[in-house]
Amino acid sequence: MEQQFSENLTLARFEAQCSKSVREYSVPQIPDDLLIIIFSLVTGKSVARFRCVSKHWASVLRRSDFTELFWTKSLTRPRLLFTINFNGKLFFYSVPQPHNPDDNSSLVATPYQTCSFPKRLLANIFKPLCGLALLMDEPVICNPATGEFLTLPKVLLEEKDLPNPKEFSKMFCLGYDPVGKQFKVLCMTSSSFDERLTTHLVLTLESRKPLWRKVELKFLFVRNRRMSYGSICINGVLYFGAEFGKSTVMVCFDVRSEKFRFINTDEVMEQDRRFELFNYKEDARNHKWFKHVLELSPYEEKMVENTKIVGMTGTGEIVFASYSYLPISWCRVVFYNMERKTFTRVKIEGFEVEEPRVKKYIDTLIDYAENVEFM
Repeated sequence: MEQQFSENLTLARFEAQCSKSVREYSVPQIPDDLLIIIFSLVTGKSVARFRCVSKHWASVLRRSDFTELFWTKSLTRPRLLFTINFNGKLFFYSVPQPHNPDDNSSLVATPYQTCSFPKRLLANIFKPLCGLALLMDEPVICNPATGEFLTLPKVLLEEKDLPNPKEFSKMFCLGYDPVGKQFKVLCMTSSSFDERLTTHLVLTLESRKPLWRKVELKFLFVRNRRMSYGSICINGVLYFGAEFGKSTVMVCFDVRSEKFRFINTDEVMEQDRRFELFNYKEDARNHKWFKHVLELSPYEEKMVENTKIVGMTGTGEIVFASYSYLPISWCRVVFYNMERKTFTRVKIEGFEVEEPRVKKYIDTLIDYAENVEFM
């Protein structure tokens, strides 16, 4: 009896010690610095899920040192971003941007959180800048990685600027000043009856109370909607096409100084008056046009049929993308290597949007880097 009692007592002490050991050592605390390094290696969608694990993880994933590190790493792993506008909702999907892909390969798109707007908006998206996307026809900025959207203040014009405010159109462009680290939105308004009634306004996002302020012009130019959809911001300068008198010009808006200057176009651009701007070897400041004629064989013409040029990747490949399907379940992206003169097709699958038989518009955006910082 005494021996059995002694054995039970010894066993009880052993179990108590094990229980205490488990409580003290089974879940060691991971240092925050190590958590930040680990989380910087995952996707933006995974970051969103990890924020829901615990309050501590949520606080770590909102720290500025994490969001800056994540953004730095995102720049080295660009993605293709796809947007679908349907029934007042903006659906975002993305895939890793292929580098030297095999022809006829396929990728499955990852859905982001859907942005639901209070009213139906047009789907024209300005090229993403530092992870943010701007609706070109409405003062709305959204972050695909977080699902947030920010509605900017309404553009209010004085009667002397536009006698009939109801008869003017407006378009927005997003710029970024890398020196001052500020986002600015340029708004261009014009009258549908008198093109001389044109105004340009700027809004700084980082200001405590964002307000539109007028930018004075030394020379009057009129934006061309067909050319302005190809706008791009490179190294703190916003570029877009416009009409200056009877000529077509490239407008350069310095985001930091808020000054305008112009670049003349060549004869071919004057005739077509529609072009897509992209960053080619970061040579924008030299103001020299580079001409490259692309001659397609019948097979290559078939390959890029029903596509449009959406830009050039950081590795120098021109990207063609399909824009509309019925039903919308996949799209085609074609990469053209200018040095090797080769085409490569990639099929993107995984688009799941309600009412699939309703025709929708897909917009493809390249070199997208995820930004997990909340607006």
